[in-house]
Amino acid sequence: MSLFCNTCKKISPTDSRIREAVRNHWADITLPGEGDYGKLVTIVEQYAAVVGETMPPIPKSCMIIAAADHGVVKMGVSAYPVETTVGMTQNYLISKGAGANALANYCGAEMEVIDMGIASDMDWLQGLRHNKLGYGTKNFLEEPAMTEEQAIAGIEAGIRLVEEKIQEGYNVFLVGEMGIANTTAAALMVAKFAGLSADEATGRGSNISDERMKVKQRVVHDTLVKYEHIKSDDGLGILSHVGGFEFACIVGIILGAAANHAMVIVDGFNTTACALVAHSLVPESMDYVMASHLSAEKAHINALAKLSLKAYVDLGLCLGEASGGSIQMGMLDLAIRMYRETKGGK
Repeated sequence: MSLFCNTCKKISPTDSRIREAVRNHWADITLPGEGDYGKLVTIVEQYAAVVGETMPPIPKSCMIIAAADHGVVKMGVSAYPVETTVGMTQNYLISKGAGANALANYCGAEMEVIDMGIASDMDWLQGLRHNKLGYGTKNFLEEPAMTEEQAIAGIEAGIRLVEEKIQEGYNVFLVGEMGIANTTAAALMVAKFAGLSADEATGRGSNISDERMKVKQRVVHDTLVKYEHIKSDDGLGILSHVGGFEFACIVGIILGAAANHAMVIVDGFNTTACALVAHSLVPESMDYVMASHLSAEKAHINALAKLSLKAYVDLGLCLGEASGGSIQMGMLDLAIRMYRETKGGK
């Protein structure tokens, strides 16, 4: 049996009894007249259920940024050239001066960066994990972005990476992505899963101009027509036809974490699109996924609703790169420490 199939079979729902025990403990430590702790309760409940302990350990987090390029970039859907992916990946690992680095430091997460399909030779970059499936995907307006075999290979790369980090003691994964034109791919994925039109699903990504926005909407519209035969519950089909190599990796991280009772904090629009794929493959995997922020991408709220997830904060972020996940990780760490240390006053 393949790693992909075996991992999917290992995923089971979390234990609702642990959630109830955590809720009761919060009730015991709430001071009279102080009310309850609101969403902090929900955060701790889910984390405790994921790790299977009513008094869960302090989380140990790893930020994983998957990088890849998209063939559709040649249609003019992005404000930036494809070379930007190389520059940003270099920034993560050499100068370590990206916002993602600062946010990883803020929340105490180790950062891992993996090349899933950057459209350039990256063998020279020290510290980069190499798992290139191709030099960018195909232009999905002309042909499927990747083969199903490539999609599964990408998923298995994510599973292997998360299993390695779990062996090192990490139990929370912040997922991020880097790749020019990836919001176009995510718009198509969300449109397929949530039944949205091109106009409803397509946002401005990296703050593109009105002219480029029209191009992007047209590309999404025409691609939806081209692949209208792909069913909304065919996660692997949607991923392989209109997704990205980095998205496949993130799907694997979600599935691998769920199979090993670890948590994934999704970031914004793009990583939520990956969660939609994981949900279609194994619905129970969503027990192990925590939302973070509400992206400025207009269809992000639709994607979250499809998964029955709600964002914890709304900061209008457009970054991706695990930015919102890092903020949520700080909230998770705070909530767990408060839960463990508060004795109550009843």
